[in-house]
Amino acid sequence: MTINGVMLILSLTFLLLIQLIQAQHTTSLHGLGYAMSPRDKSVDVGILGGRIQRAKVNLIENLMLFAPLSVLGETLQVNHSAVAWGAIIFFVARVVHFVVYLAGIKGIRTLAWLVGVVGCGMIAFALLGWA
Repeated sequence: MTINGVMLILSLTFLLLIQLIQAQHTTSLHGLGYAMSPRDKSVDVGILGGRIQRAKVNLIENLMLFAPLSVLGETLQVNHSAVAWGAIIFFVARVVHFVVYLAGIKGIRTLAWLVGVVGCGMIAFALLGWA
């Protein structure tokens, strides 16, 4: 498996980790009973819970860009260094994005998002033969 494939797996694993963090946060506020319920009633998860949710949704949205590019790179066996570096940049940027989002750091959060998009662009350019 290439670095690109590994970064895709790590990115999906990171999404699972965020979901677990979100579940733990909600459970710590509202108890196991709520966590195991159908959650028909919305509850206040506080500022941190809202940030976790928004960061998770943002990661999902960005995975919709990264995952198809990554799979194409694997399928087409494009071994260009831009694919590997783009995938690494995407993953690291997403981790940074999550951490600074939770910390409430505005400028760095936006910059981390942009760096992740640049990583996707690197992969796309390599797949198109433009890198």
